[in-house]
Amino acid sequence: MSRDVHVLVIGAGGLGCPAGLALAAEGVRRVTFIDPDVVEPSNLPRQVLFEPEDVGRPKAHAAAARLASIADIQVEGVHDRFDEQRLARLGLAADVWIDATDGAWVKDWVSRAAVYARRPLAHAAGLRSEGRRLAVPAGGRPCLACLFGRLDGDGGSCADLGVWNGVVGVTGALAAALAVRLAEGEVPRPTYDVLDFASSRAFALGASPDPHCPVCSGEAVPPGELAGGPTCAVGEPSSADPAPPLAVATTLDLVTTRCPLNLLRAREALDAAAPGSRVRIRLGAEGAATVPDGVRAAGHLVVAAVAMEDGLDLVVEVVGTGASIAIEDTLDLERYARQVVLPEVGLAGQRRLLSAEVVVEGLGLTARVAARYLAAAGVRVLRRSGTQGVVAVLGAGTRMAPIARDGSLVVGEVGAGSASVPSCSGATAVALGALLADAVERRIVQPDVERGASLDLGGVVGQKRFSCS
Repeated sequence: MSRDVHVLVIGAGGLGCPAGLALAAEGVRRVTFIDPDVVEPSNLPRQVLFEPEDVGRPKAHAAAARLASIADIQVEGVHDRFDEQRLARLGLAADVWIDATDGAWVKDWVSRAAVYARRPLAHAAGLRSEGRRLAVPAGGRPCLACLFGRLDGDGGSCADLGVWNGVVGVTGALAAALAVRLAEGEVPRPTYDVLDFASSRAFALGASPDPHCPVCSGEAVPPGELAGGPTCAVGEPSSADPAPPLAVATTLDLVTTRCPLNLLRAREALDAAAPGSRVRIRLGAEGAATVPDGVRAAGHLVVAAVAMEDGLDLVVEVVGTGASIAIEDTLDLERYARQVVLPEVGLAGQRRLLSAEVVVEGLGLTARVAARYLAAAGVRVLRRSGTQGVVAVLGAGTRMAPIARDGSLVVGEVGAGSASVPSCSGATAVALGALLADAVERRIVQPDVERGASLDLGGVVGQKRFSCS
């Protein structure tokens, strides 16, 4: 089915890539990607429109070229930030927007811009094991600020906290399905959808308009200039030697280390240090915005933070005992850094993924998407042609428990069966493929963890239901 709809995808990363695939599968005729970044090795495990040869290319251009090569769709890629100028040229030309950005401050600006431009917006977010989705009608009511007020840069991002590949895959695909409904004039029920992969549940929260919302309760105002990004509130630069006058066991210089490797390096040093000892960490501006929260999340105590020019001088007291793991500068570490930073994955889990072998059987979209995400995560994937509409995901050399059962859209087991995929929308098929891959990855990384519950998306995708445990 062809849909004469123009969708603007803001962000061509972990959320934007599966959104693009889902839009093509839904028959959308025109898609525009806008993104200011270039492809980096650490993008490849979850940004599945990219290949290693795309490293260094603008993400928007690479995503547009790849999507146009696999689908009959008109695709434009704009290598730039979505600011006031681009809002006038691109935002007003599209029927609906998808917010596939990473960072609260950007999402706040995009939501305000959508309300001002009176364009419906499908908001998507993913972090660690949680995905979120919200439909913002033209003009808001509700908008993102109705739920959370004005957002800032606090709370971390997938760069410093990590994200499961399948989480952004499922969330991006379901946001695309929501965008299509919005573009066709449907007014979805006002809910804030939360996909909690860690506890194997999905639920829809009420999302009522705030009568005093600072963004959409009155006359819409221009969103203003898009700031350059979140900054660490570290005060004014101090003297030439900003070292805190505290005894430290070792000093780690991460001034030029980029995210997320700066957090990995910091955690490595803290894990290797004795409990109660103090580690001094010198950070650049990027690390200053992410590492303090990251080491606190790991349970350590920040005892001093002194500003220095373009960065932060941090002293951290080690709490508890950590497992010392040597981290080497390898291409694999650079590529899989955001998976390694996830506490339930770590280096050990990533090594399991790199040594695992999985057979994916099937000709349909779900099988192709599942294979794509598994391969991107480092799993060796063996493809076999099977019956259209059937996906068999089989573990080779590793005992894998059932992951999919008792659903009207998927029935089967990993390691001993197949997943039946009756007729469903293209976006749902993309989401299902990412969901299957996510479940397989979790079984490989945590083979001894029992998962009795299912991730039931019935309340999120309408009357249809599929689940993976």
